[in-house]
Amino acid sequence: MERLGAFVKQHRLWLGGLCVALVTLFALAWAGYTLHYAGMDQCEYQIVHDGYVEKQGLYPTDPAAGLVQQLPAGTGETLYGVRLMFVTDGMVAQGAFRVALEIVDGQTLTACDGDMTTLLDGAFVDVIFASPVTLEEGGSYQLRITFAPAAPEYRAGLVYGGGEQADPALPLTDPLESPAQPRTAALQYITNYTGTGYALKAFAPLAALVFAAVMGGWWLIFVRRAKPHVAFAFFAAALGLVFALVTPPMAGPDEYGHLASAYALANRITGQPGIVAGEQGETLLAMRACDAEYMRDSSGPIGILAYKTMTDELFSAGNSGALTATARVSPPYNVLVLQYLPQTLGILLARALGLGFHAMLLLGRLASVAVYAALGALAVRLAPAAKNIFFAAGLVPMALSLAGSFSADTLVNGLALVFTALCLRGLVRPGMLSRAEQAGLLVLGALLGPMKAVYLVLVLLCVPIPAAALGGSTRSRLFKALVWVVAAASWLWFNGSTVSYMLRSVDVERIQLVLLRLAPGAALAIAAWLRWGKRAWFKKAALAVGALAVVALAAGGAWVLANSGETLTPEEYAASIQPNGESTYVYSFGYILSHIPQTVKLLVNTLGSQLPRYLQGLVGALPGEPIVYGLEISWLLTIALLALLVWACLRPVEEGPLLGRGARWSMGLAVLGVAGLSMLAALCWTPINLTTIFGMQGRYLLPVLPAALLLLGENRVLCLRRETDGALRFGAGALAAAVALQSLVLFASAAYKP
Repeated sequence: MERLGAFVKQHRLWLGGLCVALVTLFALAWAGYTLHYAGMDQCEYQIVHDGYVEKQGLYPTDPAAGLVQQLPAGTGETLYGVRLMFVTDGMVAQGAFRVALEIVDGQTLTACDGDMTTLLDGAFVDVIFASPVTLEEGGSYQLRITFAPAAPEYRAGLVYGGGEQADPALPLTDPLESPAQPRTAALQYITNYTGTGYALKAFAPLAALVFAAVMGGWWLIFVRRAKPHVAFAFFAAALGLVFALVTPPMAGPDEYGHLASAYALANRITGQPGIVAGEQGETLLAMRACDAEYMRDSSGPIGILAYKTMTDELFSAGNSGALTATARVSPPYNVLVLQYLPQTLGILLARALGLGFHAMLLLGRLASVAVYAALGALAVRLAPAAKNIFFAAGLVPMALSLAGSFSADTLVNGLALVFTALCLRGLVRPGMLSRAEQAGLLVLGALLGPMKAVYLVLVLLCVPIPAAALGGSTRSRLFKALVWVVAAASWLWFNGSTVSYMLRSVDVERIQLVLLRLAPGAALAIAAWLRWGKRAWFKKAALAVGALAVVALAAGGAWVLANSGETLTPEEYAASIQPNGESTYVYSFGYILSHIPQTVKLLVNTLGSQLPRYLQGLVGALPGEPIVYGLEISWLLTIALLALLVWACLRPVEEGPLLGRGARWSMGLAVLGVAGLSMLAALCWTPINLTTIFGMQGRYLLPVLPAALLLLGENRVLCLRRETDGALRFGAGALAAAVALQSLVLFASAAYKP
């Protein structure tokens, strides 16, 4: 036992690595096993003829001669098989059957031989050919269905539609008789098929990548003792690539809209038309012919067949770069074009290389991952303390999932990490911020608001930076004022139309009237305070005048509330209800002002019922577009992710507070401000008859997650007794890998097709 203990103590590092490798292999084996059975024999169907009468069957005069069904002219599609509805006289027939795909002259291209016992009476049966066939453009094809029953009493035929339910161009014939009327069999094409081994073949390279990511992170952290920003860059790049492969095309949050916006930007960069209005008022985007086939204005399909389509087309090349097609897309999002620059570069590279749609999508995603990994690593390196907070916040699966898809939030999340790290650097590091760091604060403060309006509040983080860090009190005041002015100006310039829309039903003129009447009094009060503010009699008079001002403001506010907003008549409300049960009227500032009790009830009900989902969305436990797919990572992983974030906040017991009172107040206001403004923005898109706010998601709080964790770290109730940096950083990467694996299983096992 002593020798064993000594051996374990001497080699515990490598034994720990072996345990990590075994656990990782077990998780990969579990995922592969689940994928194998979820993806076995999955088909995608295309209806060819759907006009038929159930149980109306045509039996061949001679089973060996069979029946012949003409097919539509080929259009270049690949046919894996067909779906036919058989009849068997209500019995289980015994024998064999054969379905052959032929050219009209009788040459057999491929066939399927099957057992007649699998033909259920009046049910569709999948007939998979021995090999897939591509139907050439304009080619003429037919199906020949023959039977070899084990006894004369076993009969089988096809369900068909006759008369008006038949298609004269697609006749179903018995070679030994002339039909009295046109007949067409119930028929579907099988245009995609996974077979029995596709899932494991496709999973093998991804499994190798996940294993390399986990073990590479372990080696960097525990063997090489790499610096935190190096380990972060590795995990973010490797796991970002995993998420880019795991998320099916167009399945990321609003990815279809972001892809269209990035594609339009790529068009404009190359001097080509972007998004234009069609003749019917629809939004059209000029595209390559190979891209238009897959472009859509809604979230894409999921399931194992979505992955098969992606892998089948991933290595297609030689595509023309000419924009000869158009696709209907969603209207572009109101964001800075800078937010789509990484993905746009990936699109331009793919188009220059002649790659297909799926390779283009992957290159755009990889460019997004590269930028996010670089920004996150920079934030971890700049942070003078609490590096674990930036490490864990930057590696939450939600942030990696957004980075691994077309999303305007990728750049926002990365820049917010850097901005928070710079502010913390000025707060806790002695000495003066360099000119580059001050310029970074100024530029980032000006960008965050326009990138998303609610993030303007993040500028509060630079307010408590001490004057010494900015070159003295005078320079500090001027710098902070400049940051606020630039941030507010860029915010108003970019979000003016949005604010106008939200104020569409408010009597702005009355509000301006109240403010204009108060402005001269406020100016006089400031001038008087500067002149006599230190005198006792003036302070008493100012208190009395202030009380009167508060009463006046309350009266003015009540007057504005009573005379602003909009009220619907019962008839208007009833007429606004759509078929889906939602009203066409949504909350606005005016409606909120005149319906405060209803708004408060909505907010309370939303927080009471939706807060767990917001936490899930924040850490990435809702893969893809949660409103569309409804997928959920297990609560065991969700709780582990939340516990990891709490763990990242903990510091050794001997360390004192990191932040001063002013910094804590600023961070608290920033967190609450972003959360409140996000709720308000979602509220202004919520139909007035809903009981919870529509569209609010936890991922909107990712930019303030580091600030929230810094605040939580000031709580000294929980502390660390020893250093756990390595374990925490490896745990962040390992948990993200586990979430990626379960996301893959959920995506592949689900069935959604728009």
